[in-house]
Amino acid sequence: MKDLTPAEAAKKAPKPSFISRNLVAIVMIPGIIAFHYGWLMLQENKALVSEEEKIDLPIVTGAKYLWRKLEGGKSAEPVSK
Repeated sequence: MKDLTPAEAAKKAPKPSFISRNLVAIVMIPGIIAFHYGWLMLQENKALVSEEEKIDLPIVTGAKYLWRKLEGGKSAEPVSK
């Protein structure tokens, strides 16, 4: 039997499916959405979090921090409200 060169072997190899190529994104994107939704539901529950203890979603807090840092503001401290 004839030995195949690496180029010939690559041509004969099956291409990976969409799911196997994008498995991390398929799992992580819904996971991140579920995390944020869960955070919001916990913050909305009055039995767990009082009005003065409420904070924004982590993505909102991070965006506010980044915006202040980019604007060159005096305080680049994380902001909760």
